[in-house]
Parts: sequence; structure tokens; C-alpha cells
Amino acid sequence: MKPYGVKIEQGPDVADIQAMGSKGCVGKFAGHSGDFHPYASGEAKASTRRYWKRKARAEGKKACNDS
Repeated sequence: MKPYGVKIEQGPDVADIQAMGSKGCVGKFAGHSGDFHPYASGEAKASTRRYWKRKARAEGKKACNDS
């Protein structure tokens, strides 16, 4: 995944992880079964990533039109 417009934090907390749309293993340890229980569902991560991608594309188009 290319992080479009997302600031990557060095020590993210739960709010940062959800705002970035990070993958499930970020900030979590594996449970007894070896699975991760993420802070956000797949749908929430996908919508967050779409938001940042659209915002980055809009900024890129604006930069091209301004020059």
C-alpha cells in the first residue's frame, strides 16, 4: 500500500492508527491463536485510505493546474 498523503508516525497511538488506516498488526501483539485483532475493521481502513488518496490526488491536480 502506498501511503498517499498520510503522515507516518514513529510511535502511533490508537487514534493515529485509525486515522492512518494502518494494517491490523500495527500497534497490536498477536493473540494466542496468532491472529491480530485490529483497531479498525476492513471497511473503516478502506474508507480512510480512499479519503487520503482522493485528498492527495486533488492536491496533485491543483499543483499541476497552478504551474
